[in-house]
Amino acid sequence: MTRFLIFLAIFCPIFFLFAYNSGYGYDAYEYLIIARTLNEGYNLYDFIPSKSYLLYSSTSLLLNLLGGYNHLSVSALITLLATGVLVSAWRAARMFGERTALFTVILTAACCCFMEMNFLEPESWVAIFGLNAFTIAVKNNGRQNWRWLSAGILLGLAMCFKSVAAFYLVGFGAFILLLCLTGRINFWQMVGRGMLVLAGFAVPLLLSMLYFYATNRLEAHLEWTYVYPFGGYPSHTLFLTKFLIKLSWLLLLLLISFILVFQQPYREIYQKTPALWLALLLAGFACVTMLKTQASHYFFQASVFFVLHLGFMADQWLAHYEARRQQVSYWQALIGVGGMGLLLLVSLLLYRPNTVKRLVTIRDYQDEEAAGAFIREKAGPNGHVLIFDMAMPLYYLSDREPNVPFIFTEMQVTHYLESHPDTYGKALADTSLKFVIFGNRSSVIDDSTALNTPANVHAIGQLRAGLQKDFVRVEDPRFPLPYWRRK
Repeated sequence: MTRFLIFLAIFCPIFFLFAYNSGYGYDAYEYLIIARTLNEGYNLYDFIPSKSYLLYSSTSLLLNLLGGYNHLSVSALITLLATGVLVSAWRAARMFGERTALFTVILTAACCCFMEMNFLEPESWVAIFGLNAFTIAVKNNGRQNWRWLSAGILLGLAMCFKSVAAFYLVGFGAFILLLCLTGRINFWQMVGRGMLVLAGFAVPLLLSMLYFYATNRLEAHLEWTYVYPFGGYPSHTLFLTKFLIKLSWLLLLLLISFILVFQQPYREIYQKTPALWLALLLAGFACVTMLKTQASHYFFQASVFFVLHLGFMADQWLAHYEARRQQVSYWQALIGVGGMGLLLLVSLLLYRPNTVKRLVTIRDYQDEEAAGAFIREKAGPNGHVLIFDMAMPLYYLSDREPNVPFIFTEMQVTHYLESHPDTYGKALADTSLKFVIFGNRSSVIDDSTALNTPANVHAIGQLRAGLQKDFVRVEDPRFPLPYWRRK
């Protein structure tokens, strides 16, 4: 425990600096904007969300406690979430021994840095709840029924942050089935445990539905929490090359470990340790999301269980090495740590060498603050703005909202425009709209997979016509992008 606390004391300030210098990240702007609108009289689902509702509610609550919507508070929240992941990983791995727990925590910390947890991503929340559900389920203390029910409730809470947490539920179901097939539980025990996990999982989701039904937002809640994430989001491989380069160090370690696990005595140890079966099943089913997109943060909810497996294998390998020879010397430990560090460094240099600067500098955000002040000046205290180029950063920095129900033009918006084709036309006819940024970028919108769909072509045509009719194009030396102001 002492070594873990020392590691946390070293990790937290370093990760805070890393998060602070990383900026907000593309997705994080959306979470912050919608969370902030909750303080300004808006309700959930007034804007199309990309994630489940609890991400925005918790972000609003925690940032209000931490000091508001400034870079220090956001970086502190990100560091707090990463610390929560490390504590949860320690609890999950500690049942296999102190050394396994320490290895797991070190690898989890590396994953936080390489899988975009230095931005405000919901995968941190999903990992925290998933790891604690795992810990509750496989511990041998406490009443069986309550353990499985509690694990299900934690999985349901994870689902309220991001819908992909449902794959953890599938992993639990597969684990319970495997216990039955291997004779560790009988059929009725399998049914009972499965129903308890499912019942626990349903509790937070049903309570959420009742709340949104009572506030007349159930249809929007169902659409953006269940229907679109599982049925509407298209698949692509835009980030596959980056994923393979950025996480090459982890993929190599996993390959070595899977070769090793089929050798004796590791294979026999694995057969006698059902908790490891659950870890790998959770990791495996969490990887299903990678069929949609290969952004590195999508892999994080799988990686926290893969590194638990890696921590266990490293501990067992060292135990057998020491039994055959002698205790590992400081030089050998140093070589091992150096080898791991070299793998991380090579992956980093291959992916983005400039990332190293985030650990040795303090970033200046004055230019961004000036851009936000300029937009506030042009829009006035109550005016709306409509932004396409650099939309989410500028909405956040200016603290101004659009008069359309979205603050990005990603795939969710393409889906929305199919049933609301006149959205842009109505927005530009609204005189409360004072300021439009619609520059010269070739893709126009963020959804590069559907630029030429009828819905987007019609919507952008309406946008261009409205700009020509009611707005005039302006360039200003104080602002880097051309913009349109109402005539």
